[in-house]
Amino acid sequence: MKKNNSRWFTVILILVFILPMITFALTTYTLYLKSQMNNLKLKIEELDNTQVNIPNEVESASQSAVLEDLVLPQIEIGNTMARANYNIQELDYQVLLNNSVTMLKPYNEGAVKVFYDQREVFEEALVALNNDISYFLFQNEDKYYLYRSDYSLEEGEEQYLFSIQIYLYTTPAPAMFPTIALRQGGIPAFVFNGKFQQSNEDYWAILIGLFDDYNEAQTYLKNMNEELVFDLTGLSIADRFTKGIYFTGVETP
Repeated sequence: MKKNNSRWFTVILILVFILPMITFALTTYTLYLKSQMNNLKLKIEELDNTQVNIPNEVESASQSAVLEDLVLPQIEIGNTMARANYNIQELDYQVLLNNSVTMLKPYNEGAVKVFYDQREVFEEALVALNNDISYFLFQNEDKYYLYRSDYSLEEGEEQYLFSIQIYLYTTPAPAMFPTIALRQGGIPAFVFNGKFQQSNEDYWAILIGLFDDYNEAQTYLKNMNEELVFDLTGLSIADRFTKGIYFTGVETP
């Protein structure tokens, strides 16, 4: 009987004293773990915010650096000036085209000469490029046309050449940007500043090439790559046509 009482006493002791202590310890430990988890969550969120902010700061700094370094090209209504002297070994057709005059008018001072030797025409263009002389270079197969504002003609003589008009605008800026894009794509474009006959108001057309023969101009016109022009400018040139342009020479001393 005493042994049974001792066992019951032990059970009651466990239920009354030991189990609550264990429960209290587990509860305390649970609260501690929860607190640690909350702290860990806060640290993770801070780390995420830091990682987000760092790329934003880098991106902002990069954008600022790009904006500081970005220098937009000056678009001149006239000759695109060379920024440095060149020598003949550094030149190719694209360099000379990019530095050619960007605008011509119905009547232009100077003249156009025809060449069949690449080095000879490059040397002539190089003189113009390095001496701030307006020029325009156009290659059609093995034939080169070089306009220079200092070329002379016989007294009283005028040159009449053909070009191909692909688009027309009533203000200059919309014509300049497609012209630059065409040149970058290797197409010898320039802006033609003319006047409407009836209103006498200015217009600006995009023209391609120079030709001393009408049939040559027509052949070039028919074989133009319409898809390439559209890719470069977004313009359709289905209605292109030939147009005349005069050169009056320059007075010689």
